[in-house]
Amino acid sequence: MNNIEKIKFGDQAFDLVPDGIKLGETGGTVTFQKGSASFDSVKALLKANGEIAQIGLSGDTDWAREDLVYAKRLTEESDYVIGKDEDGVTDRKADVIIAYFKTPDLQERVAALEAENAEIKKDNESLKTTVGTLVLSSLEV
Repeated sequence: MNNIEKIKFGDQAFDLVPDGIKLGETGGTVTFQKGSASFDSVKALLKANGEIAQIGLSGDTDWAREDLVYAKRLTEESDYVIGKDEDGVTDRKADVIIAYFKTPDLQERVAALEAENAEIKKDNESLKTTVGTLVLSSLEV
C-alpha cells in the first residue's frame, strides 16, 4: 500500500503533492514531485501523452481523462512544501513541476485529424502495394 497518491501521464507515474490536482472541465494544473526525471523529459512526456490518470492510495486508478492536452506551459519550483516531518513542525520539501492542461481548441483538433488522416492514407498505400504484389504473384503461377 502506498501513502502518496500518484499522477500518471501515459505509462509514467509521479508522486502528487497534497491538493496537487486543480483541473476543471476546460483544464487547469497538476502539481507533482519531479523525482529523478529531468524537466525536458517531463516536457517530452506531456507532449506525447494522451491520458492523465490519478492513482489513489490503494494503487487503483481513481479517475482518468483523455479530453485534456498539454497547454505547452510547465513550471518548476524548488523547495515546495509537500508536508510535515514526523515531528509535526519541520516542513518536508521537494522539487515539483506544475503542468498546465487545457481542452484542445479547434485548430489543434483539425491538426490531430489531419495527422490521423495522413497515417490512414499511408496505410492504404502500403495495403495497395501488398495487394498488387499478391495479385501479380498469383498471375505468375
